[in-house]
Amino acid sequence: MVCSVPDEKQHGADGEGVTIRDGKVFTCGDDGKVKFVRPKALGPLPEPDVEAVIIHNQRVLTCSDAGKVKIFDMDLKLIQEFKAHDYAVYDVLVFNNTLFTCCIDSTIKTWDVNTLEHKNTIQKHEEAVRKLCTNGKLVFAGDEKGEVRGYTEDGVLSVWYGVVEEVWGLYAKDDLLFSIRDRGLTIQQVKGEDNKFAHLKSIDGRAPIYAHGEWLVFPDTPGMTLQVFDNNKNTQFALKGEMKGHEMIITAIGGWGDHLLSAGWDSELRLWDLKKLSELSKCKLPDVPNAIAATDQGEIFVVGVGGYICKLKAT
Repeated sequence: MVCSVPDEKQHGADGEGVTIRDGKVFTCGDDGKVKFVRPKALGPLPEPDVEAVIIHNQRVLTCSDAGKVKIFDMDLKLIQEFKAHDYAVYDVLVFNNTLFTCCIDSTIKTWDVNTLEHKNTIQKHEEAVRKLCTNGKLVFAGDEKGEVRGYTEDGVLSVWYGVVEEVWGLYAKDDLLFSIRDRGLTIQQVKGEDNKFAHLKSIDGRAPIYAHGEWLVFPDTPGMTLQVFDNNKNTQFALKGEMKGHEMIITAIGGWGDHLLSAGWDSELRLWDLKKLSELSKCKLPDVPNAIAATDQGEIFVVGVGGYICKLKAT
């Protein structure tokens, strides 16, 4: 026996049920009572997963399943944190002077990026909002119902599109909207009117998606090979090549310039040369990653399962 409660705290009759929640052990018994204790023998509770990371104005912003947004300096010293939502925050985005956060409870909130004062709560979605992106004019939010809605900086709904499947990855460029789950990327040319668009192309593959300059990258459908495409409508997003190395499903992609970063269930971070389509190096991570962000100087920030955030430097 590891530990037990004193006799005076035990049930006066047979115990019938037990459950553990928030570090407490709850029991019920034939005496009609429910009791709880916080035993010392229980280990520390796991930290909530960190879902996303972005870099803005020499600050690192993260969001987590605890509903919190944390702000660090570039050396990962915590500057500030605040409770953005009551439930898990899936993504964060800075658009001009506004911070957008999206939540599993289907809400989006906007905040002043300098003061972190709450500006607006958007309640236009029916399911969890998973991804945020911008084309420089609107902020697009994709949800688990398969709807993408576009908002102004003030949080006013401007337009919406149905993309059929849950949105696991989202990217917008000019009048093009890219959405992806785990069975293929869909590219649509949107018309600026509700649910009006022209379907341009579908490509087999799965989230996550990374786009920068001429590069458009996402895993194949099995999830372990990186597909590299030309991010150009005029070439019909032609395939440039593939990069292989991961032995488990890729869960996070980031990068800068002609360099790509990828990591997955193998908890390995890999650095790739996109021009040569070759692997440059790799290293182990603390756990499975959920997101990657990087600066043009090769400073790399990775967040993931168990609440970790780590910084690496490409040399």
